[in-house]
Amino acid sequence: MASIVYIVILIVSFLFLVRKSNDTESYFPLKIIGYFILGSFAFNFNQISLPLGFVVYLLLFRPKLNIQGKRMAAVFGVLAFLFAHWTIPYVIEEWESRPTFIEHQLSSVYTMNFQKEYELVKQELKLENNSLRLEDFKVDYTEDGRITDLSWQLLGQNGNGYNLYQIRYDISKNRYRVIYSQHDTWLQYNQLIEADLFFENLILLDIKDITHAKGDFFSYGIQSTGERISYAVGNQTHFVVSIGEIQLLDDEQLPVEGYCISTFAIKKTGEERDDQGNITQESFEGTESSDYLFDVNFGEE
Repeated sequence: MASIVYIVILIVSFLFLVRKSNDTESYFPLKIIGYFILGSFAFNFNQISLPLGFVVYLLLFRPKLNIQGKRMAAVFGVLAFLFAHWTIPYVIEEWESRPTFIEHQLSSVYTMNFQKEYELVKQELKLENNSLRLEDFKVDYTEDGRITDLSWQLLGQNGNGYNLYQIRYDISKNRYRVIYSQHDTWLQYNQLIEADLFFENLILLDIKDITHAKGDFFSYGIQSTGERISYAVGNQTHFVVSIGEIQLLDDEQLPVEGYCISTFAIKKTGEERDDQGNITQESFEGTESSDYLFDVNFGEE
């Protein structure tokens, strides 16, 4: 797109300026093209394009014939630079990163199938890549199963870059909001779990039983960074999910390496009210945490 716009501006400028020649000058059409190219010449510094050619023109070039035409050629050149290096990439980025909305009504966290939610999002986004990675999964809910927050990120490789999809459910509007962006690097990509594997293991957890075992609290949460980690957290309840079964993990078996899904309760620790009795500030802390590990390797030092 940027190259097409550049060529169009070059051709239009050339045809316009050649007709505006005031003084007879040898090779004037070629000189017009030269001044245009000079004005559009870019210097890249720390991934930022700067109009170095136009600066050179202003400092060093003092034409004696067809001064106005050559000056206009350089100006058209710098305008082509602005469109090709700044305006068009910005417009394309804004267009590609515009939110995508997926209308969908969530059910209770106790009855919903997270794997089907993932397949729905993937289908709506037309993501056929089966090696998508997952990062920063989070769901918050109340004791009656009402979801108050749900989000995760999907990553896919695209040549030498990465496609990032930030997915969040808008509770008030009953829809998913997806923001797409492209990135040159993603350092932890190779440590992230494949999204299919994550949701296959997540649906094995009986969230209702897990919640009731924790007791009565303000709210509850499930989180996972999606990164493969060396796990050595002792004096805490942790389980291994393997071949469809969930088994308690003893501290003596630590450390292990694998992926982790953390479940926890959130208790209210305090609040402040104004003179009318309205709550102005609340404080919370996590408690009753338990971790579920899968794709585990034992005996890692």
